[in-house]
Amino acid sequence: MKKKHIIDKARLENFSDGVIAILITILVMAFEIPEDFLTKEYSIFELLENLIPQLIPYAISFLVIAVHLFNHHLLFSKMKAVDTPFIWLNLLFLFSLSLIVYPTALLGQGHNQETATMLLVGAYFIKAVTFRWLHYYAIFKSGLYKTERTVKELRKEDIISWLKGPLIEVIAFFLIFINFKLALGLIFVVTLTYIIPPKKM
Repeated sequence: MKKKHIIDKARLENFSDGVIAILITILVMAFEIPEDFLTKEYSIFELLENLIPQLIPYAISFLVIAVHLFNHHLLFSKMKAVDTPFIWLNLLFLFSLSLIVYPTALLGQGHNQETATMLLVGAYFIKAVTFRWLHYYAIFKSGLYKTERTVKELRKEDIISWLKGPLIEVIAFFLIFINFKLALGLIFVVTLTYIIPPKKM
């Protein structure tokens, strides 16, 4: 049987934190300044009228990324070390997070909002699947996850996470055909439920 390549987790966690910090920075850099800002006198209400359509998708995506940063830390806190498959799955997860930036910026422009929301929800779905895949491997396959919980408890939580993650994004995608705001609202509300950390890990 081939011996697993076990690696210290600190470097990977620091790298992941850096990538996520850059993604959050890029999100806010996508805000557009009105073209005539230097030639026209804007009131605060006119500026807010320009800002709010960009702020809403930014706030949702920021919350989504922030929640995953938090849960990513929780996962790493339970890992004794990492191995090669875990590293590649983690990189795949980071790649999926990076896909959120572009459709968030598109949605903030206020045009073709249904199409932009489809792209954004699609990015959220890919992110959810890769994160669940990373979790599944870490907990059930790597042999490096430390916990006092039973396998039955972990599997139950895993099923709930699939229902609250990828399945919610699928439902949100179909809600776009009714109203794209309903889709964004659903994702925002469900993401809020992840803010409170679990009592048991």
